[in-house]
Amino acid sequence: MNTHSPVPYTQLMQQFKSAPPGKLYCLHGTGGVFRISLAAAAHVLLGGRPVTLVDGTNRFDVYYLAEFARKHAGVHPDGRRITPEDLLDNIFVSRAFTCYQMEAVITERLPLFVRQRSSPMVIIFGLLDTFYDDQAPLFQVKAGLERILGALRRLRQDNVAVLLASLDVKLGSKERNGLFPHLMTVMDRVYRVVEDGGNQRILPEIPPKTMPETIPETINARGGEGIHVREGALHGTDGTDIHDGHPAGNGKLGKIPARVAQGRSGSA
Repeated sequence: MNTHSPVPYTQLMQQFKSAPPGKLYCLHGTGGVFRISLAAAAHVLLGGRPVTLVDGTNRFDVYYLAEFARKHAGVHPDGRRITPEDLLDNIFVSRAFTCYQMEAVITERLPLFVRQRSSPMVIIFGLLDTFYDDQAPLFQVKAGLERILGALRRLRQDNVAVLLASLDVKLGSKERNGLFPHLMTVMDRVYRVVEDGGNQRILPEIPPKTMPETIPETINARGGEGIHVREGALHGTDGTDIHDGHPAGNGKLGKIPARVAQGRSGSA
């Protein structure tokens, strides 16, 4: 992918929020992709609109959002009075532990949920991380990815803005290395996040149009810790239901409990 001059964070966020509403963006690179994506979600929440987040890599940071909510509570410039609970009540989070679960969330549950909640923005952390598991047969992985690509296109058609956040990693499997470039073929915009002297630089890239014969050495990876606010589902590596990472889950996308606004401070 070719890169151009760095894009300021504020410009990227403005592009993502501007018309037309339906779009597919991807941030990949260093761990900063998750913080940048959460910052985008936080500003959408500040505008009073709900955000849906799907986490396939355990990188959702509820404390960052809680700190943001505390800092921005008060009277909004448009006259609305905002409490931390108002912001946190509008973020809905789902976790997927296998590629089958990730596919089920994106293709089956997510489209219906965003319509019911009128959620204009979806963030997906580590969409392909579970697809790199060698225990999942490659033919199933490729078929599942094709169905996900179709679902992402339909979300765009339904005026939902989708932001993917992925770490870069080297993989041993050439075939699975090709999954990320293939996913990028449906993106409207792709940005690579790099570290430069302790600062984050956001570099625009040209998305590939077709599946390449040879693929880049680095693509997305798993890692980190997160929180899950879903309710319980069947457990198992081959099921299409979602594992529950929360002891009181019940199988549905759920709200962040308002009490997390009292979580540890200074961790943003």
